Amino acid sequence: MVVSTRAPKIFWRVVGLKGTLQLERANKEGSHGYQVSFHGADGQCKSSFYPFSGVTEELKTFIHDISQATLKKGSSYEAETRLSFVEGARDVAVLDAMLESGIRQGALVQVKKF
Repeated sequence: MVVSTRAPKIFWRVVGLKGTLQLERANKEGSHGYQVSFHGADGQCKSSFYPFSGVTEELKTFIHDISQATLKKGSSYEAETRLSFVEGARDVAVLDAMLESGIRQGALVQVKKF
C-alpha cells in the first residue's frame, strides 16, 4: 500500500529597494528545513539551506547537560541557559498566547513575562 500527500508550498517573500528575500520550506538531501534566497538588485542570487534542528537537538543537549551535572556532582557545572526552567516557562507562555489568540479569532494577546 502506498500513501502519498502533498503539502501546499509555503513561502514568504519580501521585496525591497536592494533586492528580494524569499524564505520557503524545503527538503535537501532528505533533511527538512528552510531555503533562504536573496535576489539582489544587481541580478545576483545567494541561497542558503537551514535544516530544522528542533526537538532532537534540544533533547540531545538536555541529556548531555543532565549527564554532565550528574557526573560532576559538587562541581560548578552550568547547564546551557536555554534549558533553564525560566526559558521553558517563556516558551510555554508564547504557545499559550498563540492558542488564546486563536480562540479570540486572531486578536492581539499579551504574552506573560517571566
